[in-house]
Amino acid sequence: MTPPNRDSSADAPSYTYSAKVVVVGDPAVGKTSLIVRYVKGMYNPSYILTLGVNFFVQDITVGDQKLRMTIWDTAGQERFGPIRKKYYKGARGAILVFDQSNPESFERMGFWIDEVNRECGDIPRILVGNKADLIAIVPKDDVQEFASQQALTYVETSAKTGMNSIRPFFLLAPSIIAAIEDKSS
Repeated sequence: MTPPNRDSSADAPSYTYSAKVVVVGDPAVGKTSLIVRYVKGMYNPSYILTLGVNFFVQDITVGDQKLRMTIWDTAGQERFGPIRKKYYKGARGAILVFDQSNPESFERMGFWIDEVNRECGDIPRILVGNKADLIAIVPKDDVQEFASQQALTYVETSAKTGMNSIRPFFLLAPSIIAAIEDKSS
């Protein structure tokens, strides 16, 4: 993982590309914990409700290119739906998160995919089954079949233990860069 670039040079950006990434899913699936684990290397066991949106910035190096990823942590509660839709504007990638120990959060992945597609169009996406440190109730075969049907890469993570917490971001980055380059050519 490449740490954020703190160079204050005003001459040129220290990154090749910049992209907004939205992280979506039901409440309490661990979206904020996953992002904080990736960006800050920390885990807070207390649940803190995201009100609207939080965002974090992290640089990722892919080959000889650097992607500045602005990660938008969206609120999963239904009451934030109208506000959340505004935060999708300009997104170049999406991480769709469910809790492996909560079948309802997986069953609602179709809702989240539809919302991302409607608000963002065809952008690179990754499916994340978080809380791998807990007993998985969602059958892995069901998740893999769903991911295959939706043409999604699937990653199991644990924000608590740090297992694969950087992987969704690093898997998404090359696809975002490719999509940006395709649009600019």
